[in-house]
Amino acid sequence: MTVVFRLTALVCALVLASLVSAGQHAEEDAVSDFAEHMHGHLDEVGAMKAAVIAGDLDGVIEPATWLATHDEPSGMPEAWQPYIEEMRLYAARAANAQDLVTAASAVSEIGRSCGGCHQAMGFKVAFGMDERPPSDVQNLRTQMQRHLWAADRMWDGLIGPSDGAWRRGTDILTEVQLTAGDITEDPGKKGQVSALVVRARSLGEQGSLATSSELRSGLYGEFLSLCASCHSLTGGGPASR
Repeated sequence: MTVVFRLTALVCALVLASLVSAGQHAEEDAVSDFAEHMHGHLDEVGAMKAAVIAGDLDGVIEPATWLATHDEPSGMPEAWQPYIEEMRLYAARAANAQDLVTAASAVSEIGRSCGGCHQAMGFKVAFGMDERPPSDVQNLRTQMQRHLWAADRMWDGLIGPSDGAWRRGTDILTEVQLTAGDITEDPGKKGQVSALVVRARSLGEQGSLATSSELRSGLYGEFLSLCASCHSLTGGGPASR
């Protein structure tokens, strides 16, 4: 499940506007470099998010390190710089995280930074999404697909930013019907799993009322950490790569 940016057109528009206002002219090859570079940001952040969800802390390190240390293309509009610096800060935090809770929070904050930049620069983000998993199928596979669909839509809501995408995610999260017995047969783990499932559902309820990017980011980071905890505890969940 991916977020589809119309990046080439959007970045072209932003770069041209920025450079013209400064009395300069953007070259086609520079604009193309910016578009390709922003695609790279999206890919690496997506890899970090997938690794956290899978409970794979080691899988966070490589993409987080790239985001924290790579060189930006020359001529990057100055207005982008505060957001780039914020992204690097959280990427470094994720790369050095000693636990999945810290990594999850850092990933969520990167998403918030992306959304802040898009909003400040007038980006219009278009989302492509998979079909919503059916609500009337109660098997574990479909219910977990609904969890993942919720995670992707809430992520769309952060990086858009998009109120509609965020609410689609929180709404489906409140509807997921899972019990500890659906996830594990180990009696020693059922209590912990049950608490994680209940908390995930309550995060959907809280998220539906959240309006600020800061609050949404905090809730989303906790949701990612719940996914990671459950998958680490039970040995389940999607692969990070």
